[in-house]
Amino acid sequence: MSKFIGHIPCPSCGSKDNLAEYDDHLFCFGCKYWKSKNTIEGVRRRLLTIDEECPNDLNLDLVLDIPKEAMQWLLQYEITSKDCETYHITWCPSRKALVLVYLPHYYQARNFNDGPKYLSKGNKPLLFYGNSDTIVIVEDVLSAIKVSKSNNSYTGCPLLGSSMPLKLTETILERFKKVWVWLDRDKAIDAVKMARNLKQKGIDADVIITDKDPKEYSTQEIDLIIKDKQ
Repeated sequence: MSKFIGHIPCPSCGSKDNLAEYDDHLFCFGCKYWKSKNTIEGVRRRLLTIDEECPNDLNLDLVLDIPKEAMQWLLQYEITSKDCETYHITWCPSRKALVLVYLPHYYQARNFNDGPKYLSKGNKPLLFYGNSDTIVIVEDVLSAIKVSKSNNSYTGCPLLGSSMPLKLTETILERFKKVWVWLDRDKAIDAVKMARNLKQKGIDADVIITDKDPKEYSTQEIDLIIKDKQ
């Protein structure tokens, strides 16, 4: 995942702090201005996080101020306001939705209005939270963040669903030494199949099956669960 550096003024809309600077790109949460930092490292990171370039036509109005109801939902999973700043979790007032991922070609949000629980649009990206050579594949963003916040700082990778794209397998072969597949309880069979397929490709992969979703465990419990499986 791109490393967040800080907020700076936006040259497009003039906002004093809506422009987020990452190590490989700039992105304004106000006017949606986006610009790559043309470095070798930046190009490498973008290849790992974005499937393909396309114009930003998602048209979400984003603000940094998250309302109480949404913040309480995050706090039950130990996701703090500091985490929201670090991982750019924002609020979309017009849709009454908590935006968990917002990229030039994709967004995913937790809906706090009538309708489906989650909203998404665009091509699913590969996202990596953390820098460990041990990766824990999970279904959702909050679980990935929780995994990366554990004492052992594993790399959390959310599938943004329950299927593994081919590009993720290729990336695992290049970057990671150990893989844990930890999906929600109702996808245990899928997790076993994923781990088996990875093993057939020569990847050190195992499955974790628990009663609750990964994000429902504390960071300390996540450490113990993974340690107990080793």
